[in-house]
Amino acid sequence: MKNLNGRTTFALGLALFAGSLANAQDRQPVSGVTGSPAQGDSRIEVGLSFAQTLGSTTFGSTQTIKDYSEDGTLKSSYDVGGAPGAAFDLQYNLSGKFGVRAGFQTFSRKSEGTFEAQVPHPFFFSRLRSVSGTETDMGFSESAISLTAVYRAGSGKWKVNIEGGPAFFSVDATIADRIQLGETYPYDTVQFGGVTSSKKKVSPIGFAVGLEVGRELSKSVAAVIQGRFSQATGDLDVNGQKMSVKAGGGSVRLGLRVTLARKKVGS
Repeated sequence: MKNLNGRTTFALGLALFAGSLANAQDRQPVSGVTGSPAQGDSRIEVGLSFAQTLGSTTFGSTQTIKDYSEDGTLKSSYDVGGAPGAAFDLQYNLSGKFGVRAGFQTFSRKSEGTFEAQVPHPFFFSRLRSVSGTETDMGFSESAISLTAVYRAGSGKWKVNIEGGPAFFSVDATIADRIQLGETYPYDTVQFGGVTSSKKKVSPIGFAVGLEVGRELSKSVAAVIQGRFSQATGDLDVNGQKMSVKAGGGSVRLGLRVTLARKKVGS
C-alpha cells in the first residue's frame, strides 16, 4: 500500500500541475506550449484518473512435489480481489477523429490461496496423506503500459473516446512453494501449518480496450469516466514447473482530461 500511496500522491501532483497549465491556457490568448492561438482542436491531452478493478480473477495449478523419495501433489488456487489504483495517459490527436494514446496503470492487490496436497508417508510407499488449508493476504501487484489507437467523437461539451491496442504488463505475485506440515508419530495424518512462499515476476503482453465519456468543465479541462478491460496471461516458474497467471480484467476510471496544446487554426 505504501507504493500505491506514493503513486497516487505523484498522480495528484501531476493533476495539479496539468490543471495549472490548462487554467493558464484558458486565460491567455496565446498557448504557452505551442506559441499559437489556443482556438483549434485539441492536439495534446493528458489524462489522470483514479481506478477501481471490478470483480476478482483466479489462477492456479497442480504441481508434483517430492517427499521421502516419492511423488505427491500440491494443488494451488489463488483468488485475486479487487483494489483501487491510479492511471495516467498522454494522447496525441492526429485529427478531429483519430488519435494515439500512451497510458500507464498500476494496482496493488491481495490474493487468497487455497491449497490441497497429497503428501507421501515417511514409512510406507503408496500411502499418501491428505492435507488442505488457506492462506490470506498474499501479495499481487500489477502495472501495465498500453499503446492504443483512439477514435474520437462527441457533441458540444460531451466527448467520447474509444480506444484499443496492445498492453505490456508487469506482475509480481507471492506464490506458495511448499506446504508446512504438522505431523507426529505414527505420521498417518498431517495438519496444515501454513506455506513457505516467494515472490515471482512475469511480464506478459496482452491487450487493452476502453470506452471513455467526458464532459468539458472549461475550454481545457473535462471530467471523464471510463470503462476498461485489459488482459494478459504469463507463466511463472514454481519449483521448475509452470503456473499460468492472469493479469488485468475489468476496471472503472474516474478523473480529468486536460488539453495541453491545440492545433493552430488553419493548419
